Amino acid sequence: MKKLIIIAILLAVTTFVNAQKYVFLFIGDGMGQSDVDLYEAYLAEKDGKEGFVQSNISKIPLLSMCTTHCKNRRITDSGAAGSAIACGQKFNVGEIAYSETGNQPKSIAKVAKEKGMKVGIISTAPMNHATPASFYANQPTRKNYYQIGLQLAESNFDFFGGGGLLKQTGNKKDEKDLMTIYQESGYLTFTSLKAIASMKSHNNKVIFTNETLDRDASIPYKIDREDAPNNSLAEIVETAIIHLDNPKGFFMMVEGGKIDYAAHDNDAGSIIGEMEDFDNAIAEAYKFYLQHKNETMIIITADHETGGVSLGIADNGYESDFGILSKQKMSMSKFGTIIKKQTKNEDNVSLKEYTDLASKYFMGIEMDFSADEQAILNEAYAAINAKSNRAKDEAKSKYNGNNPMAYAFCQIMNRRASVGFTTNAHTCAKVPVYAVGTTTPILDNTEIFGVIKSFIEK
Repeated sequence: MKKLIIIAILLAVTTFVNAQKYVFLFIGDGMGQSDVDLYEAYLAEKDGKEGFVQSNISKIPLLSMCTTHCKNRRITDSGAAGSAIACGQKFNVGEIAYSETGNQPKSIAKVAKEKGMKVGIISTAPMNHATPASFYANQPTRKNYYQIGLQLAESNFDFFGGGGLLKQTGNKKDEKDLMTIYQESGYLTFTSLKAIASMKSHNNKVIFTNETLDRDASIPYKIDREDAPNNSLAEIVETAIIHLDNPKGFFMMVEGGKIDYAAHDNDAGSIIGEMEDFDNAIAEAYKFYLQHKNETMIIITADHETGGVSLGIADNGYESDFGILSKQKMSMSKFGTIIKKQTKNEDNVSLKEYTDLASKYFMGIEMDFSADEQAILNEAYAAINAKSNRAKDEAKSKYNGNNPMAYAFCQIMNRRASVGFTTNAHTCAKVPVYAVGTTTPILDNTEIFGVIKSFIEK
């Protein structure tokens, strides 16, 4: 009888020790706590409710706020920050998990793979962009897109999904196509999630590329996804779970890469859309967690904050209308492209013509402008019609390389919502860490590596 009891105890202990085997790491690129607050305030105002509506993000407990500084600056980039999260140490701006000593750091994804877990890397940005690259590559600069792409093939990870590839045939377009290399390395390549989900065996390595991509090889903004074939981040995560689930567990990194893009553009409407896309993906992971509570860890964080987002602006006092952002019809970036096409062969385009384009394609609200709003439009109109090289350079700097008229109409949308921005770049503000599966405070981004490593090694 004693032997039976001892065997039962050993089995129970073994089951517990081997139980913790599923890890979801969500990285909202550029997502500060203000972006989460903005999204939840937007959900409330859109539905006519007071306060905030809880998102799927905040269903996960807020564990702590963590620092994001890199080795040589307080304000980091996605290369150094993604690498810090992936490898548990600081790097210089622009580096991808790189050491000059020759002994290259090993990411938590590689650690998981060595333990026999399956590994998935997902992003709405290109797959050889800085954040996803941090988990499988080691490069002195994030700009080595082709070399990073080669290391993707060498990783032997089980699932890559989302955006396409930058410099797919090298800087001079004279190198072997990366997709061909992947296929020769044993990867099955898809543009259909259904095809992956319906595979009889999920033992093959797969790469999914969204059928529709922007010019920079990223998945189009959620706000811009209409008629063309598109997939949500949630659908990609759902398919990845099907493909990766196995008795030894999996590690999955999911990046909401275009939150950062929208914040760089100071485009609050597009931030909302990307936050929704990210939030819906987290819902898929949380659904999985509820079925595997003692086996699953979810960590949600950001590589850095972008834009210096504020909820409330001085000109509006204590008034806000975040729900008005639901009226925005497309991203500011796409609207800028439409302006360029519509006015390509025209000289002396009037301000009224630009306003008509905004009414038709972008704003979705009343076009009765206040004196302050009219001043914003007048300044942008002068910038878009700049003649001298100096004036053109000043306009390019002021509007962050965007179409001045598109940027101006976007500013008006932001102002009416009461969303403010302090910069078109990154900040060194602390970012949130939401987590379940651990209660260890994470006060710096380098600590995430150790927390996950401890979890999967129990």
